[in-house]
Amino acid sequence: MAPFDFSRATSLVTGASSGLGLEFARQLAARGSDLVLVARSADRLAAVADEMQARFRVAVTALPADLSLDAEVSRVAAFMETTELDVLVNNAGFGTYGDFAGLDAGHEHAEMMLNAVAAVDLAHAALPHMLARRSGGIITVASSIAFQPSPRQAVYGATKAFALAFSEALWAETRGTGVRIVALCPGPVETGFLASLGDQRATSSVIYRRTTNAANVVQAGLRGFDRDAMTVVPGLRTRFLAEGHRLLPRTMMAKLAGRMLAPAPPARPARAAGH
Repeated sequence: MAPFDFSRATSLVTGASSGLGLEFARQLAARGSDLVLVARSADRLAAVADEMQARFRVAVTALPADLSLDAEVSRVAAFMETTELDVLVNNAGFGTYGDFAGLDAGHEHAEMMLNAVAAVDLAHAALPHMLARRSGGIITVASSIAFQPSPRQAVYGATKAFALAFSEALWAETRGTGVRIVALCPGPVETGFLASLGDQRATSSVIYRRTTNAANVVQAGLRGFDRDAMTVVPGLRTRFLAEGHRLLPRTMMAKLAGRMLAPAPPARPARAAGH
């Protein structure tokens, strides 16, 4: 399949005010795509819209919405029904960190609504029109954590496993239709994700000590979209970790993931030198 022509396209990006969403907006605009940008913060979204219009001379619509709320998702879906969209980037999401029993139930519920339910609802609003035109596509930002259980990030990992399975199923359903469906599964990325986890001990874990560049991740995702890939896992190290579940029993994989996500023990104070 030929690379996608974004020069006549309109792309809707969720979570567009920062992180991977902001980088998607920049790279899509650089390819000539008009934009519909969705995020919770109206002020930050307006600033991003101004930047995209000034730098890339594309048309930009800012659509502030909290996609963890049903009514807000319905409002965005209704907008999508009246606007011809060529590409949907389901990027919005957040994570939490800690033993599940001790985390706030409302926050975990909002995490599921944003990471999983909103992505399904928006895909349902977009996909029938793409199929009717036999063109367009959906990029869903999952994660390398989707490939195995994730102790201390039980809900986040489960939502990303859902996103991966959902996207790959849509990929299979849409073969031969001209519609592209890609699941993007990066490892930890240099964004505000870690700062929003609510427990900075996560940064000392084996998994989160090393991050990758957001621009490179988005570039890999768009290359995958160009070639109609089903799943994109950027980076050799991340691909190796993602494929580990194929080699180990699930009980062992869960324990190993738990150790890799555990915070590093506190450093012991140095002993005073003897005299």
